[in-house]
Amino acid sequence: MPLVRWSDNYRIGHEQIDHDHQQLFALINNFSDAVEHGVRRRDIQSLLSQLVSYAEAHFQREEEIMAASGYPEVVEHHAAHTGLYETIYALNKRLETDPAPLDRAAIAFLKHWLTDHVIADDLKLGAFLAQKKGT
Repeated sequence: MPLVRWSDNYRIGHEQIDHDHQQLFALINNFSDAVEHGVRRRDIQSLLSQLVSYAEAHFQREEEIMAASGYPEVVEHHAAHTGLYETIYALNKRLETDPAPLDRAAIAFLKHWLTDHVIADDLKLGAFLAQKKGT
C-alpha cells in the first residue's frame, strides 16, 4: 500500500508542477516500500538519491516559474525548499554513513514534508498563477 496517495486535492493547476509532485509521490512511495520490505541497503540508497536529485530539479523548476510570474512569496518559498532539501540530503548522507536502519520516523517525515509543503505553500502558488492567468 502506498505511503502517500496522489489526489486532486494536491493539484495546483500548473501542468509541470503537478507532474513533478506526482513523481515525488511515486519516488517517496518507492523508497518507503523498499525500506518496509527490507530491500538491500545500496538499493535503498539509490532510491533516496533519486528522490534527492528529483527534488532538487523540481525545486529549481518551481522557483523559475515563481520568478518568471513575479510571485511575491518567492523568497519564503525558496527558504522552505532549502530547508526541505537540506533535510532529505542529510537523510541521504546518514544512510550512506550510518549502518543503523532507517526508522519509521524518517519515512513519515518524507510523507509529511511533501504533503505539508504542497498544501501550505504550493497551493498558494497555484492560486497566484491561476489569478495571474485570468487577468
